[in-house]
Parts: sequence; structure tokens; C-alpha cells
Amino acid sequence: MSEKKVVSIKDIAALSGVSIATVSRIINKKGRYSKETEKKVMDIIESHGYVSNMAAKSLREAKSHTVGLIVPDISNDFFSTISLHVEKFFADAGYSVFICNSANDSEKEKAYFRTLDSKLVDGIICISGLQSLPSDLTPRNIPIVCIDRYPENDKNIPIVSSDDTMGSYLATEHLIKKDCKNILFIANFTADYNRKTRYHGYEKAMKDYNMDIKKQNIIYLSGDQPSYVESEVQISNMIQNGYEFDGIFASSDRAALGALYALKRHNIDVPNKVKIVGFDNSLYSQLPSPSISTISRNTTMLAENGSQVLLDMMEGKTIENHRIIVPINLIERESSK
Repeated sequence: MSEKKVVSIKDIAALSGVSIATVSRIINKKGRYSKETEKKVMDIIESHGYVSNMAAKSLREAKSHTVGLIVPDISNDFFSTISLHVEKFFADAGYSVFICNSANDSEKEKAYFRTLDSKLVDGIICISGLQSLPSDLTPRNIPIVCIDRYPENDKNIPIVSSDDTMGSYLATEHLIKKDCKNILFIANFTADYNRKTRYHGYEKAMKDYNMDIKKQNIIYLSGDQPSYVESEVQISNMIQNGYEFDGIFASSDRAALGALYALKRHNIDVPNKVKIVGFDNSLYSQLPSPSISTISRNTTMLAENGSQVLLDMMEGKTIENHRIIVPINLIERESSK
């Protein structure tokens, strides 16, 4: 069987009866040409299976039309939803997205920065697990935007995030107003600085309402197991040891789900005996029975704002606002009614 001839842009121009420049304008959707000419050229391109040489185009334009997205845990509904919206945004803008799952491993995350840089991506969106982003993380000076996280850096990297402290304040205040007197706080592993900001919201609400903050009420998850597993184990241990509490604010929905499992296993009624509020408005809060009250961080806005900032940077536009805060809100469900 003879090998099929690779069709060039010059061949397409000859078959269409137009200039190479016209074919180029139509392929790149730039410049002026008639609808009739566009249809004729595109019909020939389709029938002959023409594929533009993106590598050569990238070299000419000094652009790869690709971006990198680094997430800490793609299995987490919150991060996978952001990834979905980022991918859609850039697909509409004519870019492909490399999605890299760092698995909360700082060394793996650094390696992904280097790998994406070597692939000549035009920019990187990072939901970082690093406490700081070194200046030499990427040899090229490419645009970087952080979503949801705010690691220290000396590159003035734009950050798009929600107000975690306010979200935690609202969650804790909600439990206090539901007459909870002894409220546990479950600090999630995912990122230390998120754990701190969410604790600060819990702490502020407790102080504002003159509630005691007890050391034994602060539960830290190690990350050695999935957060819902660790949370279930720790809450079960507290119940078995006879420790009484009537409210739980978990800094992630997965941790809240684990707490719910533990309470149900010990036949403790939710919400009549213990009320629960999670964080993220993920499927982990929507699907269980009872459904879990939670803080919504608006993943669509986080993804679209972060993507727009990165696109603006890649197009050479000046970024006036390097810190964008996306609004949050409390969603009351069955676990705290």
C-alpha cells in the first residue's frame, strides 16, 4: 500500500486557486477573506486531511499555544472542577492544557514546573502546595498565576483566591447561632497556609461570640490517608473516649464526610445531637444523607478569573490587580438544620 502524501499549505493554495497568504489567513482566522473563499479552502483542507505544522508555527510565533495547570489532587472534586473550567476557557481561546497532578508532593510539583517549561508552555496556572515559589523555578520568565493558594514569591505572581478566613468565620458563626456550645475544628492537610487561614476564621468567630477555644477541639489531619478516613478515625476515637461535642466545622467536605460517617456509625443523630459544616461545596457534601452544610467558593469564578489573568499576561497586557478575591457563601443543608 502506497503511503499517503502529506499535503502542504502550498498544495492547498494551488487546489483552491488562491494565494498561500489567503490560506494562512483562513487557517489562523486572521485578516479579511470572503465566506465563499473560506468554505472552498476549508472543504479542501478537510478532504485532503491537512494538518498545520504546529511545531514550526510555534517557532515562528515564539508561542506554543499551550498552558500548564498544576493541581495537588486531581481526584478531589474541587480541583477537578477547577481543571474542567480552566481547560474549557483555554480551549475556547485556542490553547491546549497540560494537566499535572502533583499529589501534594512538593518535589513533584517543582519537577512539573521544569517539565512544563521545557515543553515551552506559554504560561502556568498553579494550585500550589509549596510554601514559597523560588525565583528560579522556571528558566524562562513565563507568566504564572496561582489559584486558591498564595505561596510566598518574589515575582509578584497574581493570585486568585476566595476569602477562606471569612468562609470559616461564617461556618463557625452558623454553628454558634444554631446553639452549638462545643465546636470541633478539623484542619485539613492539603496546604498548611489554607489550614491556618481557615483556623483563623474559626478562632475569630469563637472569640467574637465569647466561646472557649479548647486545645482538644482542634483536630489535625496528617495526610497519610485520605482525609475522610483520618477524620472518621479521629472523631470515632473521641466518641469512644467519651468526649462530648455538639458541632463540627471541617475545613474540607471530605473531612466533614468522614466525621459524618463516624457519627452515624456510633448512632449519633445529625443534626439533632451534632451539627456539621464542611468547606468547598463539593459532591462530598451534596450526596450523603443527611447532606452536609458547606462553604461554597465558586469554582467557576476562581477558574475563569485565574485563566483570564493568565491569558492577559500571555498577551502582554498590564495586570493592575495582583490579588483577586472571589466571593464565598454559606450553603445550609440537612447536617445543620
